[in-house]
Amino acid sequence: MALKMSQGSLFAVLLRSPWWYSALIAALVISVSVLLVGGKFLIFGLAAAFPFIAIAGYAAFKQLQRPGNKRVLEVSQIARKMPSREIAAKIASAYEASRYDSEPFKGNAADLVLTRGSRIVLLCSKRFKAANTGVEPLKQLVAAGEAAEATGYLYVTLGEISDAARDYARANDIEFIRHESLAGYFDGKVKIA
Repeated sequence: MALKMSQGSLFAVLLRSPWWYSALIAALVISVSVLLVGGKFLIFGLAAAFPFIAIAGYAAFKQLQRPGNKRVLEVSQIARKMPSREIAAKIASAYEASRYDSEPFKGNAADLVLTRGSRIVLLCSKRFKAANTGVEPLKQLVAAGEAAEATGYLYVTLGEISDAARDYARANDIEFIRHESLAGYFDGKVKIA
């Protein structure tokens, strides 16, 4: 049985928040312990603050890995001027570096088939410039994936995603590649499992 952190727990929320939130809580815990017992039992305050210090360090590490807002905006503007096949090639190059094979998809629902062993991922970037993404292109992608025995899906979009499309993507394990993750692909900073 794998342990999974609840998305609503304090630590899960802090992992998604800026790193300094956790550091601030750690400083607060240490300050309160010093004020309450006059520093005699500072070790207990440090012990209570340690999980927050660890989360601050981990969150800072993860946040430094992500591209900055300026870079995300820059890549979004560059991408809007590129054809979808070039976007697909940028993403495929990250998968190829992780020993995936890439080949064109025979059909209209996807651009590429990325394969490594028994893992088959369909990549669709055909409509990445569309202002809104609904459920229909996702349904076409999943239908094509069922025929190709796909185990995963990547859908590139720079527009808005409807709530129905988000729900459908969650139910069918479709990963959206949006502004920030696209910048990661452009900069070669995406880790592929």
